[in-house]
Amino acid sequence: VGSERDEYDTVAIHRLMLAPDGTPIAVGRLFIGGDEAQIRFMALRPEYRGQGLGARMVEDLEQLARSEKVKRLVMNARQEAVEFYRKCGFLEVGGGPVSFGRIPHRQMIKSLSPLQTIQYRPEWCQDLTTRWSRGVPISEKMGMHISHYDGQTFHLKANLAANFNVHGSMFAGSVYSQCVLAGWGLIWLQLKEEGLVGEPVLAESTIKYHGPVDEEPEARVAREGMPAVLQPLKRGEPATFSLKIQLFSGSKLAAEFCGHYVVQPPRRPGQ
Repeated sequence: VGSERDEYDTVAIHRLMLAPDGTPIAVGRLFIGGDEAQIRFMALRPEYRGQGLGARMVEDLEQLARSEKVKRLVMNARQEAVEFYRKCGFLEVGGGPVSFGRIPHRQMIKSLSPLQTIQYRPEWCQDLTTRWSRGVPISEKMGMHISHYDGQTFHLKANLAANFNVHGSMFAGSVYSQCVLAGWGLIWLQLKEEGLVGEPVLAESTIKYHGPVDEEPEARVAREGMPAVLQPLKRGEPATFSLKIQLFSGSKLAAEFCGHYVVQPPRRPGQ
């Protein structure tokens, strides 16, 4: 494994991945400047490609950037690596430098502040994210973040790189978990819309997988019969209903989930 060196080498954060026998497998470097961080000079031994190791290196560098309150990641990717970084959530925004006078690059950017694009109830979405990070810690490890809420529909994205299987696509269990949380998140927000208090739980579910998730995954759910189905809570009774959630891989429908949820009313004193 080799990596170019430049004037930022001594002031950047370096990561090295080793095989069990101590052989270097991958290297990566992160330079942080203000609210922006740049991934520079990632390299992975060719014989270890296709195992999700490159994605893990990107995930590690991204988590480092998040810990420093960075708002966006930027990088210059070789043309043949553009698709890989696109799967990791980066957007191609234009041409980059030409290295050694002959190797063209493409500039790519990834926002690390997904909630800043939410215009409706952003403070509630932030509260929900905080609740998940404290009560459902796996959501943070999966890179879950709310991408849309308008009072009617709710979208939840995950970091594909944090959920890779050995085939370079998303774990089926991660797909399922993302759908469950999307439904739970919409219910939690709708309870706040109605001024109600309750604890959503999943009672039963089915899921149908249509194909591999090899692009950024997004679960989408609409409120359908809400708020009417939540009204039993006003009488101190549980609310039961079903939600249909679709999970997309990029623009392709990859899975359909149907969850039967129950919202229990708060316990009264003495119960």
